[in-house]
Formats: sequence, C-alpha cells, structure tokens
Amino acid sequence: MNELKRTPIYAILSGFSPADLPGVGTFYDFFDRLWPAVDKNLRPRMQHKRKGKKKGKKKGEKAPTTTPGRVERLVKWMMRHTDKPTVLPADRLFHFFQSQILSVSANLGLLGDISALSAAGDGTPVVTSAYPRSKPTCDCRARGIADCDHHRLYSQPDCNSGWDSAREKYFNGYHLYMISAADSKHDLPLYPRLHPASRHDAVSLVMSTVEFKQRFALGTVDKMLLDAAHDAESIYLLLTHQGMEPFIDLNVRSKRNTASKGVVRFRFHPQGFRFAQTEIQ
Repeated sequence: MNELKRTPIYAILSGFSPADLPGVGTFYDFFDRLWPAVDKNLRPRMQHKRKGKKKGKKKGEKAPTTTPGRVERLVKWMMRHTDKPTVLPADRLFHFFQSQILSVSANLGLLGDISALSAAGDGTPVVTSAYPRSKPTCDCRARGIADCDHHRLYSQPDCNSGWDSAREKYFNGYHLYMISAADSKHDLPLYPRLHPASRHDAVSLVMSTVEFKQRFALGTVDKMLLDAAHDAESIYLLLTHQGMEPFIDLNVRSKRNTASKGVVRFRFHPQGFRFAQTEIQ
C-alpha cells in the first residue's frame, strides 16, 4: 500500500486511482483468488536442516546437477506423462497472464509470428533473503546440542541456496526460469516460472517447457534457443518430442565435442540426435 501511495504510476498500472486506493484486505482477497491451493507454499514448512553448498565454483560456470543422470530420468518420465496435464496452484495466475497480457501483445504483433514462434529459455537468480530463515522445533540448543538433525520451520520453504555464476557468490531465494519470445526485438516473457535456487537450468527447462506446452493456447512454438547449460542429449529428445527444433550452444566441457579446422554446419536428426557435416576450406 505504501508503494502505491508513494508511486502513483504503480496504482495506475494496477487499475486504481491514486486518490482512491482500496484497503489491504482487498489485496488479500485477490491473492486468494489467484492461488486456490489451501497451502501457501508448494513444499512443507517443516523440513530437515539444509546442508551448506560446497565452495570453489568458477566465474561464469554453472553449478552441476546434484545427481548424475537426473535430467535424463526426468525427461523420460515427462515424455511418458506429457499427455496428462497437471493442475498447478499458479494456473489461474497464468490464465490471467495469458488472456489479459499475452493475447494483447500477440494482437499487437509484439510476439512475432505466433503460428510458428521461436522461444528462448534461460534462468536468473531471485534473491529473497541474506540467509535461510527457519526456527527450531526442538530444544537441542538449550540442552547444549549445537548440531542436531531435527526438523526446522522455514518461513520460505520453496526457497533454498543456489550459486550465482555471474556474481560469483551463493544466494538464498528462487531460480526464475523464463521462456521468452525470441522472434521480435522486445523479448517479452511467455512463461515465467519460479524454481528453487539450487535447481539446474536443464532441470528447470524440462519442468517449464512441459508446463508451458500444456498451457500456452495462443500459438505454436516452433524453435527453442538455449545456452550451453542445456547441452544434453535428453534435452534434444524432449524438445523434438514436443515438436520444437532445438538450437543449443555446445558445452565446451562435454567430452563428445570435437575440434575442427573447417566450417562446421550442425544439423538435427528427426529423433533429436546431433551430427555435423564439416567442409574443409
């Protein structure tokens, strides 16, 4: 409310007159309509104490997936269940976003050709606090036990700690993964999705693209542009299965990539496997 009073443009963008703002209760009622779930969070507030992250990441280097083969197993599961749309608490919010914002942008030509859209996916950190906020559920500390394994109550259970490769530091909060329209110069968002901060870009892409594909009703995504953090065979398989043509930067750390002195033209097999044709000049 204070922000709306101090900055009239916020009130105008929200559909209010700066001189006639509603009460706080109006906003709480509106939030309840957008989030129909009983629980305010996706994860339970009571969790085990979270372990600290290992140090030693390099500048610009993405954090690796915590479990080898996790992306491949997730893709296989998603491909088996893509025909079974799931219900998310944020579905009403996305329906509002799609009907009142995306459709208007599409009619104005701001998204490009919606019959064959080119989209780009990438993640960015969203910091919510300096450290994880939680309260103990036991009296171990009062009894002189500094390190116990009892559950703690977290005020932000959907958040955790992740690595910010651009700023070379760890942070607490979310990993905002954004699927954006890449056909126009505006780069407008098509599907913003908050993930835990520790989630890898490749895992976020799998979750986001399946949800987006099930919910986006304004057109068809024909191509998907991604950075090297998504360079995995299972990602190519998933996007091809969804009818998208993947364009992904090669990961220089991958053992499957080889050097060439000629001009290399990359093509994509219908099943998603990559192969290259080299022309020596």
